[in-house]
Amino acid sequence: MIPGQLQRDDLLFVKIPRGEKGLQTHGWNLVANGKRYDDPDLLAHLERGGNYGLYPAPGSPVLLLDVDDADRFHAVGGDDLAADTFAYSAWPDLRKYRVVVTCADYPREWDGRKTSIDGVLEIFFPAGERDGVLKAGGQCVGPGSLHPNGNVYEVVNDAPIRPIRWSDLLAVADRIRPDVEMLPTRDLPVVREPSPAGKKLLRDRYDLQLEWPLNPYPAGDEIRGASPFHDSATGSNTAVNLQKGVFYCFRHGVGYDAAGCEAIRRGIIECGEPFTREAFLRLAGELEQDFPEVRYMERVEFRRKMQAARREAVRA
Repeated sequence: MIPGQLQRDDLLFVKIPRGEKGLQTHGWNLVANGKRYDDPDLLAHLERGGNYGLYPAPGSPVLLLDVDDADRFHAVGGDDLAADTFAYSAWPDLRKYRVVVTCADYPREWDGRKTSIDGVLEIFFPAGERDGVLKAGGQCVGPGSLHPNGNVYEVVNDAPIRPIRWSDLLAVADRIRPDVEMLPTRDLPVVREPSPAGKKLLRDRYDLQLEWPLNPYPAGDEIRGASPFHDSATGSNTAVNLQKGVFYCFRHGVGYDAAGCEAIRRGIIECGEPFTREAFLRLAGELEQDFPEVRYMERVEFRRKMQAARREAVRA
């Protein structure tokens, strides 16, 4: 049965076949398909010996930490994070194990994602909105389930779920993968869309977003990983700074804002090429054609304001 520490309203569960770790069923990660710990169908599945997975629900402070290399994790101080909190493992020697913590101050941009840090640590974040749908970035097989190696995931620390700080988790992540081979982003020039007087930026008109790296992982105040636009020999040739609104490419030594990223996605420019005025105008034209409702809503809002101004003038 599901341990008491995991019987929380902010955790969701999925059914997994006995002896397996994952699901190939389409839509399993949709929050709408997640089950509570007391769901009758889930409980009947467990009674029949089935496995189960879990993930934090939207808005939850829970993080699931999957330690895949305990020696390296402990060598950089990870054992302090894992101490005195609920933990379980399918390995009697604890070479690999999982811990459950809460982290109230983790960056919400990670919602709906998971990250793997150099094969040492995976972090499963709460489910969140991705592509307009609430879904999980992944799930962890729960204690009591059967691992493919034939061992049962056993509770190894039957403790309450402990709170940690994001800064402490980030410090461990930085020590696992210090990225000494990468240039600091402050040295890179940033190409931004022009800002015409009195007009909204394309970023704001069309809600353009920065492109996230492939296999992202946290590194200080940035998100690093492999480039989504070209290959990567290191797996860490890209950084995103959400606070600054910049996507950095280390191979080409340049940064782009959200409009530049959109131009690369559409093939208007290649990563590393300048975001020229000609490219900007072409992007603006394509967005106008693809999303005519934006211009329509702007006109409706303009008329509404004009009508309100006339009514105010009449009252005056």
